[in-house]
Amino acid sequence: MKTLVIAHKSPFPVIDGGCFAMNVFLKNLQAIEKISQIDYLILSTHKHPFEKEDIPKEITKKVVFHRAIIDTKLYALSALKHLIQGKSYNLSRFYDKTVVVKLEALIQQNKYEYIFFESLFTLVYLKDIRKISLATCVLRAHNIEFEIWDSLRFNENRKLKKWYLSQLVQTLKKEEITHFGNLDLILSLSNDDIQAIEKISSTPTRFIPVSIEKTKCKTDYSTTSFCFIGAFNWEPNLEAMNWFLNDLNPLIQQSISIRTEIAGKNSKKINYTKNDSKVGFMGFVKSSSEFLQSNGIFIAPLKSGSGVKIKVLEAMSNGLPCVLTPKAAEGLNLPKEYPICESSEAFISECIELAQNEHKRAYLGKLGYEFIQSQFTFESVVNELTEILN
Repeated sequence: MKTLVIAHKSPFPVIDGGCFAMNVFLKNLQAIEKISQIDYLILSTHKHPFEKEDIPKEITKKVVFHRAIIDTKLYALSALKHLIQGKSYNLSRFYDKTVVVKLEALIQQNKYEYIFFESLFTLVYLKDIRKISLATCVLRAHNIEFEIWDSLRFNENRKLKKWYLSQLVQTLKKEEITHFGNLDLILSLSNDDIQAIEKISSTPTRFIPVSIEKTKCKTDYSTTSFCFIGAFNWEPNLEAMNWFLNDLNPLIQQSISIRTEIAGKNSKKINYTKNDSKVGFMGFVKSSSEFLQSNGIFIAPLKSGSGVKIKVLEAMSNGLPCVLTPKAAEGLNLPKEYPICESSEAFISECIELAQNEHKRAYLGKLGYEFIQSQFTFESVVNELTEILN
């Protein structure tokens, strides 16, 4: 059986949670015996360029990679035009006629039984594909896109930007609902998102989590430093770190002296100019596991977003205790014993307590680790996908 995957960015190298999820899904598909070939079309952009030398050797089995270079840069005049017309500029930037031509050629040469769309942004090609293919069209819903912007709108205090975000949410929601309705199946990475999707679409939806490869549990719980890793061209991560560094951490430092390490692409965008020896910016790191295991406590002060937060899964899979807001814990269905911080005061208190209590660090670290090992296994995801493809 031949399948086609369309991705809105390259899964290599793994620079953020989306890349991580796409990378692992490709490995899941490779492991399915029924699939003989995977054509993987990557939309290469200025933010996420794709180079074939980035592909790990173990990924080439069964997979043929294709690249389509598109321009997704923001142009003020085009953005204004879309705003006036009530269309989503977020989505239309990913549509390019050269991609349609490439898709037509691939579909004519191969009889695909399934076509997977990685994220909402690739669904701009669904209408064109339907004209030339009878394949089952499946969306891998990393999140519900309009909900991300809606939560950012809710937290925005500036009137003009709040108004603009409201317009963006309305157009994005309208187009997201339309695209969802034209699919054969939606695979959601979050159990919570299924309920939200079912409210706006009658398309069959199933929960298929991101599988997490088994790693050694962090056993040294004497380390107390805070850490966070994420891509800072994603607004919710930027918002989270601005809030933590400027509002929460100064209050934490009044009770304890503790270092915070921040890793991830575009960390210079964080609005924190204080010359603080207790805050380190490492930029992009090659190994997220090594970064996580060199620290003691993972903080996730997310106020916005949608879907499962891959960074939290990865931290737990490395045995780190995590300090989580409700947004950070969204879609995980964590054990009831795992604390969720409902307020800034609760977040600060949990940070201080974990920093001072090694026994609690070890307890939460092992609780999260065992949860990931039981609920997000590679084998279970492959088995579920195999069942779907049958």
